Amino acid sequence: MTNKVSKSELNALKKNKDSVDRFSNGEITVFWKPELCIHSANCLISLPGVFNTKKHPWINIHGADSLEIMRSIDRCPSRALTYLKNSKFVTSKSKTTKKNTATYARIQVVKNGPLLVSGNFLIRDIHKKKIKIDHPLVSLCRCGKSRKKPFCDGNHHSCDFKD
Repeated sequence: MTNKVSKSELNALKKNKDSVDRFSNGEITVFWKPELCIHSANCLISLPGVFNTKKHPWINIHGADSLEIMRSIDRCPSRALTYLKNSKFVTSKSKTTKKNTATYARIQVVKNGPLLVSGNFLIRDIHKKKIKIDHPLVSLCRCGKSRKKPFCDGNHHSCDFKD
């Protein structure tokens, strides 16, 4: 899975500038959407020189090379961290790679946290109306304390939710 920003996400980021933090090193721009974070700590574990919650700002975009940062961000299950490559930044990946689109939904239970749902799925509200989903992965609340139900907002940490 990649957390590269899609065109539709980029348009949404341009509209909601206040709710997104941006960090750029000239090669890539990292976007941080705190309301999506489920605090998996994948970023902190994989690149502590870049992601450090004890520092302000907590993202040091110059703490590693761009490819390492992109690989770390690709591990973010909630897509709270995404990135956009600068048009001048070239990686060794071929542009002709075919995108894998899943024909099924994949559901992963995060220990003491939400359900991560990816793949081919849709979500309906209590009135059976489709809920618009802008991301290929969503985190669904299991603790019942989220203020953004059915989506997780990280409140499982404050209510001490345990499996």
